[in-house]
Amino acid sequence: MLENLSQQFPFLLDRGLLRDLALSILLIIAMLTLRAGMRKAILLREDFSLETKRRWLVTLRNSILITTVLGAVLIWGQEIQTFAVSLVAVAAAFVLATKEVILCMLGSIYRTSTRLYELGDRIEIAGIKGQVIDVNLISTTLIESSRAEHHKGTVGRGIKIPNSMLFTNPVYNETMMGHFAIQTIHIHIERDADWELAETILLECGRETIAEYCKELVSHAKEIASDYIIDTPLQEPRVRIILDDIDSIALQLQLPAPLGLRAKIEQRILRQFLREFKQRQANQHDIDQ
Repeated sequence: MLENLSQQFPFLLDRGLLRDLALSILLIIAMLTLRAGMRKAILLREDFSLETKRRWLVTLRNSILITTVLGAVLIWGQEIQTFAVSLVAVAAAFVLATKEVILCMLGSIYRTSTRLYELGDRIEIAGIKGQVIDVNLISTTLIESSRAEHHKGTVGRGIKIPNSMLFTNPVYNETMMGHFAIQTIHIHIERDADWELAETILLECGRETIAEYCKELVSHAKEIASDYIIDTPLQEPRVRIILDDIDSIALQLQLPAPLGLRAKIEQRILRQFLREFKQRQANQHDIDQ
């Protein structure tokens, strides 16, 4: 019986192979147990915010994956070496076939080593804007920015981008310089309209908005100026006048705004401007008459 089994399945008597299989099974069981225990411990921490828990869970998952892969390589190192030497041509073909996957892994290393972005950052790459909610060796997952645009019907979708795109596209990280960004609000009025009145109303709206988070903005400006050795970022609203269109005057209100609230602030200022501009124009017309 044993002789028949040994003739049909000679690998069953290979002690080295059986040892490697046993070690691999133990490694997988240990990693799964460790991940389950640490995941439960993280979820039970009440002093952690949701963002912190998500960051720890992603780090745990990636660490367990890397540890398992390294452990498997160490266990099966001799077999892998023998297989690679005997199948050099196949290995070369495999590398060519999996070039994109390798580039994705290298992109992940590039992102980590340069601290290009992290969980929670708001980035833009290849025209895709969103907040980073997951990162692994192959891809990055974004939640599309909630800022609506005239040519887009839906926002807030989940988007997965391959990490290989990091080598071919610039990455704009809105969060790298803190949690404030310069928001630009565009207004167009007719050429014969009172542009000075429009500018005054826009500045009033900007100052009223900034007053709501003035203390946080001042602290943020000092921190950025100290950390990056740059001039203090814009802390007061300003209006630029553009005369590119022969039929209208373009006014651009620039003001610092917290990330995540820019769309809300823009809509509020636009509505307030339209109400104030219409009312003051009517009052000025009554005075003139």
